[in-house]
Amino acid sequence: MSAATDTVTMTKSRPRGERWPLTRIVSRQMWPVAALLLLVALRIGAYLVFHYFGWSHAVHLRARIGKQEYDFGRHPGDAHVRTAQLLQDGARLAFQPALYAAALTGVVTGREWQSRRVALTLAQSVSARRWFAARWAGLAAVVLVLVLPLVVLYRHSTVHAVHLDLLTHGIDRHTAYFTIGPVTVAYVLLGVAAGALTGTVLRRTVPALIAAPALTWLLTALLVRSRVALLIDFPAWSRVGGWHAGGVLGLQFYDVLPQDTFLVDSLKPGDYWPYQIAQSAVVLAVAAVLTWAALRVLRRRTAGS
Repeated sequence: MSAATDTVTMTKSRPRGERWPLTRIVSRQMWPVAALLLLVALRIGAYLVFHYFGWSHAVHLRARIGKQEYDFGRHPGDAHVRTAQLLQDGARLAFQPALYAAALTGVVTGREWQSRRVALTLAQSVSARRWFAARWAGLAAVVLVLVLPLVVLYRHSTVHAVHLDLLTHGIDRHTAYFTIGPVTVAYVLLGVAAGALTGTVLRRTVPALIAAPALTWLLTALLVRSRVALLIDFPAWSRVGGWHAGGVLGLQFYDVLPQDTFLVDSLKPGDYWPYQIAQSAVVLAVAAVLTWAALRVLRRRTAGS
């Protein structure tokens, strides 16, 4: 009884850092990456805030020159200029964070294998599964913490502009309105899962750096092209009756994000949340499969160790 009591007392009195050594190690290793990504996020956030306050100038311009001239004329700060600025801001968020997350996760995972640091891990009390899962989770957390506020800010700016009717009408307006949202966060998790799988399979830094973003992009293109999300979003299914004749195999691109403009142009404002939830559910399901595959490969790699 006394020994058990002493053990409990020692556990309770143990410093937090000693109780969570793996978390402390991962947090320390993530600081350089987090600092670099923070600078990028601050730059994007500055653009979003600056352009958000520019909507008031657009309102004054429309009141001065008239709605017809604002929508169809050529003036500094008119509907065409404001829409182009909003699309440019969205291009930095739509898919680039997912590709960065994929590349970083692939590099971190591949370097663990290439440097044979994983052999040292297997000699410790921490399992390889926990070791890699902690790194993958840490990278995902860093990117999500930085991306999520930007997504919210962009969405707020877009809804504000649409409510005031300050954007051009057509596919550009729909692209700005429907593309950024929860699915942007889901794409980041897909990128982390793709990086985890490619890094574990290839076990080399440079090949994983190339393969992880490529796999993320390819899977996204397949999901967009197949329109599998419409199996969940039934209302949108009934309004989409064909494929876009242009693009690459029916796909167009918003920055590097594969996009089905025929589908996006068929949506109505009330379709935003059903469409985003359906897209996010499909992307997260694929990310879960990739994560399971990465852990499966990891178990086989370390089974004999």
